[in-house]
Amino acid sequence: MDGSPIRVLLVDDDESFAGVIADGLREEFQFDVTVCSNGREAVELLKSTRRGFDVMILDFMMPEMSGIEVLRWMYEDKNETPTVMLTAAGSETIAVEAMKLGAYDYARKELTDLYHLANLIRATHERHLFRVAKTFEEESAREMALNREATDKVRDVINAITPSLNSAFASISADLETKIADFLKSLPVERQRELHSILDDLQRQVGVLESGTRGLLALYQLVYARHPEVREIERIKQSFEEQIKSPKS
Repeated sequence: MDGSPIRVLLVDDDESFAGVIADGLREEFQFDVTVCSNGREAVELLKSTRRGFDVMILDFMMPEMSGIEVLRWMYEDKNETPTVMLTAAGSETIAVEAMKLGAYDYARKELTDLYHLANLIRATHERHLFRVAKTFEEESAREMALNREATDKVRDVINAITPSLNSAFASISADLETKIADFLKSLPVERQRELHSILDDLQRQVGVLESGTRGLLALYQLVYARHPEVREIERIKQSFEEQIKSPKS
């Protein structure tokens, strides 16, 4: 927690009850309390408030839009504001439905005690923080697993490419050294020297190209590949394998 007061949204159409509870939470527990008198107003606040609320205390029985309807909207809109439902006596089925729709807890309105409610708010807030942290850890673990999979695929592609590149470079070097030797003998001495100079420069450039290619492959091995690239990596590998298997013209 960052030390800032817990932001509470209290939703209740009973103005006197809401006023007493809000004042008590502010004065006794230093909560930052916002009060609204009906479900529709609560939905609009949840839609428009940038910072959101740490905990919502939501009355079940309200005109126009009940607490359950607010929870249903939150469920469909994927609004994860942790909520405590206030229910009346004999409303156990409502409490169960509220929990199914994502409410963290419920309390009997007629038995509401300010200190108990404050403890319930704190506990709900802490549970939500724990749930958020756990979700983040799980997402991070999934991300790492996907990254490992992508890295393995990158390694497969590099292992497929490197031998063929090495072979191609070796073949070029061999051709420059041997196959052109006979051709050089048929040329005048001055032309031989000129062509030797050209070939030496070409061999140096091939060496630079070979070294650069190996360096790029080595660097790519160190790159932490991300999972959206897995399919593209596989496509590159397949395309390269098809290319090296195709008959030479």
